[in-house]
Amino acid sequence: MSNRKNRVIEREHGSVKLCFSSDREDLFEKRFEEISESVKKSWRNSIRVTPVDALDPSCEINSLRQPQVSALFSILSSLTGHERKDVTVVMPTGTGKTETMLASICGLPVDRALVVVPTDSLREQTFNKFIGLGKLRELNAIHNETLNPVAALISGGLESNEELDFLLSANVIVTTPHSLNLTAPQIKNKIFQDCSHLFVDEAHHVKAKIWRSVKEAFSGKDVVQFTATPFREDREKVGGKIIYNYPISLAQKNGYFRSIAFKSIYEVSDIVGDEKVAETAVAQLREDLSNGYDHILMARCETKQRANDVGRIYKEKYGDLNPVVIYSGMAGKKKKLKAVVDKKHRIVICVNMLGEGFDLPELKVCALHDIHKSLPITLQFAGRFVRDRPDLGDPTFVANICDQKVEDTLKSLYEEDPDWNRSLQRISEVSIKREVDFQEIIDNSITTGSEIPLENIKPALSAIVYKVDSANFDVDASKLPLERGESLAASIKISTSNVLVLVTKIDIATKWAPLSELSQVEWRLVIAFHDDKEGLLFLHDSSKTGTRSRLVKSLAKNPDLLKGDNVFKSFGNVERLVLQNAGLNKGRRGPLRYVMYTGIDIETAINELAQGSSYKSNLFGKGYESGSKVSIGCSYKGRVWSMSSAPVIDWIDWCRGIGSKLNDNGINPHSILDKVMRTKEVNAVPDLVPICLDWPDYLFEHGFSSVSLEVMGRSYNLEDAFFSIIEFKSGKIFFDVSVGGFSEKYSHEISPNGYRIKRLDGDHLYINNKDGRRPLLEFFDEEESPSVFFEDGSKLFENLHIVRPDNFTIPHYRMDLLKQWAWKVNIRRESQGEEKDNDTIQHAVLLKLVEQHESWVVFDDDGANEVADIVSFRDEGESLAIEFYHLKYSHGDSPGSRIIDFYEVCGQVVKCCKWVGEFDKLIDQLKKRERSRVSDKRPSRIEKGEHRDFELLRQHGGRLRKDYRFYIVQPGLNTRNVSDDVLSLLGSIDLYVKETTGNNLTVIGS
Repeated sequence: MSNRKNRVIEREHGSVKLCFSSDREDLFEKRFEEISESVKKSWRNSIRVTPVDALDPSCEINSLRQPQVSALFSILSSLTGHERKDVTVVMPTGTGKTETMLASICGLPVDRALVVVPTDSLREQTFNKFIGLGKLRELNAIHNETLNPVAALISGGLESNEELDFLLSANVIVTTPHSLNLTAPQIKNKIFQDCSHLFVDEAHHVKAKIWRSVKEAFSGKDVVQFTATPFREDREKVGGKIIYNYPISLAQKNGYFRSIAFKSIYEVSDIVGDEKVAETAVAQLREDLSNGYDHILMARCETKQRANDVGRIYKEKYGDLNPVVIYSGMAGKKKKLKAVVDKKHRIVICVNMLGEGFDLPELKVCALHDIHKSLPITLQFAGRFVRDRPDLGDPTFVANICDQKVEDTLKSLYEEDPDWNRSLQRISEVSIKREVDFQEIIDNSITTGSEIPLENIKPALSAIVYKVDSANFDVDASKLPLERGESLAASIKISTSNVLVLVTKIDIATKWAPLSELSQVEWRLVIAFHDDKEGLLFLHDSSKTGTRSRLVKSLAKNPDLLKGDNVFKSFGNVERLVLQNAGLNKGRRGPLRYVMYTGIDIETAINELAQGSSYKSNLFGKGYESGSKVSIGCSYKGRVWSMSSAPVIDWIDWCRGIGSKLNDNGINPHSILDKVMRTKEVNAVPDLVPICLDWPDYLFEHGFSSVSLEVMGRSYNLEDAFFSIIEFKSGKIFFDVSVGGFSEKYSHEISPNGYRIKRLDGDHLYINNKDGRRPLLEFFDEEESPSVFFEDGSKLFENLHIVRPDNFTIPHYRMDLLKQWAWKVNIRRESQGEEKDNDTIQHAVLLKLVEQHESWVVFDDDGANEVADIVSFRDEGESLAIEFYHLKYSHGDSPGSRIIDFYEVCGQVVKCCKWVGEFDKLIDQLKKRERSRVSDKRPSRIEKGEHRDFELLRQHGGRLRKDYRFYIVQPGLNTRNVSDDVLSLLGSIDLYVKETTGNNLTVIGS
């Protein structure tokens, strides 16, 4: 194009705007359809990019940057082959994605491109770029004769064919997913049909459902996605093969990104934290302005209410900088944004990022009053502040790092004194590399038939197991023997992982008309995995139709189905196993050869097995393995399963775990039932001492965090409530549930008609769950009763008593394991209280722990809903010791062996076991308890360390092996003379701790 001023023609029809800009007068005599044809002709051989110019820093010729050139040629090489491609270009925000897209559209060239962007503001910005092809001429990326496109902008839903015909005069159509959603289906399909290429900018913002529909419409066509990260906000992958990835480290090294300075504030109080973040950020802004940098401060908030609250802080204290609050939906937003661009406001308080596509390089100071929780948005947000310009300084980020809850990948950004430059590089590049590596696995796999993404396959954790000499998956999948009537739809071979995935289909008769010609298609998933270390082949079959022995024989040498008692070694290492169903073969001829037992009838099954009148066919149960809850089932015919599904990679790991047990000579399959818990229906509350109550297992297994309690119009988390045993007498347990200073008293009794929970008095508590709001009494009495734990380690639920086998003897606690401490305090006084009373058991224990060099944090958690009376963290090099101390005052003036001294404290230990494996939740709970104390201006619970040490524990301790330890401290126990009943009680609690957590109990006395 010449140096003459361009003429612009713009037309609108309904929701469509067309625009064309050129200095050639002859073109304006033509219709838009004719102009667009001329544009396409001019795009042939329009690219004049010289790679060496971008690589030579001394070159004085304006040119595309190195990442733009590399991305451009990657796109051109990928999309000029024989096959249509779906590709992704990863470039950090601010490195020139838009110009790369413009050059790609000219260089391919395209017949008609649909360009999808996430927001209205970015749509306007992108549309305006296309009108004049951005900076491509200035950067010598295209020849002067190259014509600008006829650009179209869709601002709403299209409803008429006239709008459609008008739209299809364009070379490039720019729109948003929302506008496409509003468009009539037949018109939208025609748009998709008549566009040759799909380009998506900021692809990680596009919602999954909308994105899938657009991608499916462009199946068989070229698709190019530009993104700063290959993961969407909804945590799903953007998809498309990553053909170019420009890392942040190179962007900073090559000067496209400025280095980031991060200033951290550590403040427990949210209000004070906001004030300190504002103070620090404003001080940095004033310093930058005094140094001649034309900077603006952005204060980022999560919600509109937060923006208004934070805005008041800035307006009250820093009015001279003319702070302004801006968010979507407010009156005069465009006018305020223009005022920010014109530097009439030096501080802008916003929700998120002032909208996608808002580009203001002067934004260089960022006050993070609310941080971004996910990697994609954090990367994009940071990109807004790091763009380089000679007259601007480096960006500064300010945040309160106390109690920041972010996904694991972002934790290093909010540690003490983090290097944001290195952290952003690492978390971005590690995440993207993981995706690239996964794509390499997929690329190295051999797929036949339909394209089925491996990452979308989530098999049930089940498999048939064979012993094999060897296996070979390098076979022609189409020739593998399938079941009668089956056909192969797709296969995936991953030789490096010894995995073969088959997807088959079969026509089966409908259940409601089995003798008719009506049929339905059933899709089946078959996965084979060879564990060469254990010499086992695992075969998953979603149809569970049989053993698929013919298929296995074609894959493995000398396969032998693992069957009989050895299969039940899968239950090895599972403690407190409770069987939920048991199928038995009677071992004799007759009409009743197989019986399935469930629930309380399991006891009958176990007795039959013990007497030898039946043998195991299939068992399923739940228990604890390595301190974690597990479910496991198996059949004597070689099948093993669990009640969950997982990605293929996790299924492989599960198979390896099962395989190691099946080959473990130390596991005896005949002794599996020796420790199985029995479930017995009872007509009265057992004549045992209840030591604690807790919420029913159902709530822990089905969304504990989504259930709340309500009392007097106030809502509380279920985890903030606690049970207390008031009294046990005459076959009744009297207890209360307390939360937020409110409590309600109940009784629990059992008769031949079942269990009954009665309300006695107190406040009226309500429970809110997926079924709505109802009185807690009604939930207990009609749905799920509380769980009751007894002195012998047994458990009562409703009218079901879960006990150990009759011949099982609980070992007494060994006297040689008892620890002796010398006590110089009143052993009848337990808690130090907020007054820090030094004549108490707790103060003496705290003092001993604080003086230990290895102790990192020592926490006084005494009080309602405590984790333990004392929680201590000790750094032991390769492990982090987490110690729970449960204390109880003596009922006598001198040490003895009183069983009453132990019932309550033993119950506290049982309830505490649930914290094992919940390290992050434990840290959050202690921080919450400390925050509650400090906010009320009461003494801190932290006896050693400080509040910020919790985050250091999370960061450092998160990398260490966790060693959980349980202590009972009872100075009223004479460790040299302990009665059998006390040793028996302590033995049952020690066994419970071992079985449910894999750890031991330590008892400290006098």
